[in-house]
Amino acid sequence: VVHDMVGEEVRAVRERVGMMDITAFTKVEVAGPQAHGFLDRLVANRLPSKDGSVALTHMLNRRGRIELETTITRLSADRYYLVCAAFFENVLMDHLRNHLAGEDVAITSRSESWAALALSGPRARDALSACTDADLSNAGFRWLSAQDITVAGHTVLALRMSYAGELGWELHMPNRACKAVYEALWKAGNPHGIADYGSFAMNVLRMEKAFKGARELTNEVTLPEADVMPFVSLDKECLGADATRRSAKAASEGALPWICAYLEIEPDGVNDGHGGEAVLRDGQVIGATTSVAYGHSIGKILAFAYIDQAAHVPGADVEVVIAGTPRQGRILSEAAHDPTSSLPRTDG
Repeated sequence: VVHDMVGEEVRAVRERVGMMDITAFTKVEVAGPQAHGFLDRLVANRLPSKDGSVALTHMLNRRGRIELETTITRLSADRYYLVCAAFFENVLMDHLRNHLAGEDVAITSRSESWAALALSGPRARDALSACTDADLSNAGFRWLSAQDITVAGHTVLALRMSYAGELGWELHMPNRACKAVYEALWKAGNPHGIADYGSFAMNVLRMEKAFKGARELTNEVTLPEADVMPFVSLDKECLGADATRRSAKAASEGALPWICAYLEIEPDGVNDGHGGEAVLRDGQVIGATTSVAYGHSIGKILAFAYIDQAAHVPGADVEVVIAGTPRQGRILSEAAHDPTSSLPRTDG
């Protein structure tokens, strides 16, 4: 029953428009005259350089292991807004506070005072445009950017991004505004088949898009091992940079202890797995899965797995042992859904 319910929510987002309450996400503001320099020495990617720009980045420890992944929105030259998974609230706050070195910076959690909604799907622009006078076209509101817009009489910080891999926005606002904004979006989305979706569906959506999550991005692995190098600037200095460069060199030499692979697995209609399943090649264990989910848009089970680097050959066949039974699998080279990432950039 849950499997079917999740499938309905996934299809709503992929085919129409879905809305998710993401208020539980960690939301932190870093502000002050030295906010840029402070954050810059803690993140592996370049900070957004223009007001209203958004970047995805990672924070590391001194050994180059991943502490967390976060988006950073530049609100102004001395004010930044960080958003990451709900269970990283304490990790993020502690990491920021523990690495202050006397900078003139204020670190403020907005997690309890601010709410947030995610609006995702091919009809997301139709629903949102009925609630605001803002220009939501690509020219007026580009991908990976942020603007203050008005919805239902409330000022909302809108981020054009989508963890679902579709056209979409995240809408962040004070708690008091959320009910009115939600109701306005629901009413505007009704003609377009809007539906609520939850965390199980979100997990499926991100797996179909090959977006890594908390089980992949841990403090046991480096950025090259996690295979997230498109979001890394190797030539910038930050906490963990030297270790990251050493790991990148090892990756180029085929000498990593493991690497994160993206797999599709044949379903049996009964058990999709839970993570931690052994991955085999030619009868030998080469690694284990981290995240596993049935991809309702794909008709296959999708998984991430840390495997021997030598075994990481796109297109290669593997076996994944689910509930004691080996299943046929294959290493993928790109996202199962929208591998060119054209859908989030859809114009209108």
